Amino acid sequence: MTNLLLAIFIPLLMGLLVYLLARSRSGSKMKAAKVDHQTWRERAVWGWAKVLGAANTPVDASGRARVALTLEVHTPGTPAYTAKATWLVEPDALGYVEVGREISLKVDPLDLRYVYPNGSWAKVEE
Repeated sequence: MTNLLLAIFIPLLMGLLVYLLARSRSGSKMKAAKVDHQTWRERAVWGWAKVLGAANTPVDASGRARVALTLEVHTPGTPAYTAKATWLVEPDALGYVEVGREISLKVDPLDLRYVYPNGSWAKVEE
């Protein structure tokens, strides 16, 4: 009787272990790949925005001012929407981000929260 129980129990235990191992490996493959700012910039599309609000800090040791922006973003074929972004802006380019100005930018089409300056005068604070 003991041999019969072992003959049933051991294959069931082995089957359960194989199932759990296979499931844990397939689950790790399904994890989403980490997406970074470089990936977002590469798939971004052209757009433009009207600056609705801008609050900047003085120029720091890196030679740029941190500017918190509220933008009315426009991209072809989509309705305008409001986005917030923080950019590091060259001192000579602070006039580009004054309230009421329109600026050229790039927008991630898969996640509209990510807007990037179109030019070397500013970069996204990462």
